Amino acid sequence: MFLPEFLRQIFFVRQSFTFVDFFFVLSGYVIAYNYNDLSTLSEFKNYMLKRFIRLFPLLFYTVTLMLSMDLIGNFVFPSLVENVDTLSTLFLRYIDTLLFMNSSPILGSTSGINGVSWSISSEMISYFVFGLVSIIAAKKSKPYILLLIILACIAFSVYNGSHFNTGDYGFIRGLISFNLGYFVYLLSLKQIKINNVFEYIIPVALLTVFYIMHYHLNGFNKQMFGLFFIPIFFSISILILIKTNGRISTLLSKKPLLFLGDISYSLYLNHFLFLLIFPKIIFNLLKIPQNTYTEILVFVVFLIFIIGYSKLTYIYIEKKGGSYLRNIILKK
Repeated sequence: MFLPEFLRQIFFVRQSFTFVDFFFVLSGYVIAYNYNDLSTLSEFKNYMLKRFIRLFPLLFYTVTLMLSMDLIGNFVFPSLVENVDTLSTLFLRYIDTLLFMNSSPILGSTSGINGVSWSISSEMISYFVFGLVSIIAAKKSKPYILLLIILACIAFSVYNGSHFNTGDYGFIRGLISFNLGYFVYLLSLKQIKINNVFEYIIPVALLTVFYIMHYHLNGFNKQMFGLFFIPIFFSISILILIKTNGRISTLLSKKPLLFLGDISYSLYLNHFLFLLIFPKIIFNLLKIPQNTYTEILVFVVFLIFIIGYSKLTYIYIEKKGGSYLRNIILKK
């Protein structure tokens, strides 16, 4: 890792892993906004194919690239690898990821070939559950069934003693926040007026929550705090931003942030691979002295590189790959 130690120890940075719950809630809201009227098997099939087309091209590209890097690292430069894996282990993790199963224990308890891709698996499972409930349940009973799913997942998490799961029961974590996003959508339809001042409470509350998690909670208590508070906090935050038009929501609609939003999927799947190999190339292979100044410089270069690289994968993998699959699968 090349992030300077003083930055690495900032409590906000240490707890930023919880933002995946934010994006689960946001995704649930967006899917409900676009597909709440899903009602037939034909519509369900079309919906799932569209979600597959949206996710698979970049997933396939990044995990195949990661597999290639793992093979090179494990069998050509094993001295640079902390844990050398067998070929069969790497292949199983690769298949686990491509089948969107690496947030479940079905093919193993790892996070897959690209560590962060467990959340993409969880996302796909949430898509499936939401779509299935939509076509099976009567319109009036749909909220109650999704609420029961949330409660069942919470009960399982309490029994299991954890919320921040990834490669084993990460899909449970995803189902909680994703389905809360559905209720954010329902509330957004109500004529609720929220004062813009509540926007400014969000960052203050977020810092407070992260501070408490970092300095005052650990183990089971931290897991339960995450389970009962984090998804609700992010749900309320998203609802506030939907229902207000203050400076923060205005800032979020500016072109630079909209651009980062467009390439966010690429940023997410790309960053993990290069976060692993960047410091090894710079500090191990090129033998550049590692100190606070070089770490900051490398981090800045990394940010510039990953944004530029992600723009390319957004255009040539996400968009063109999606268009190619759409022409084959949907014949449109």
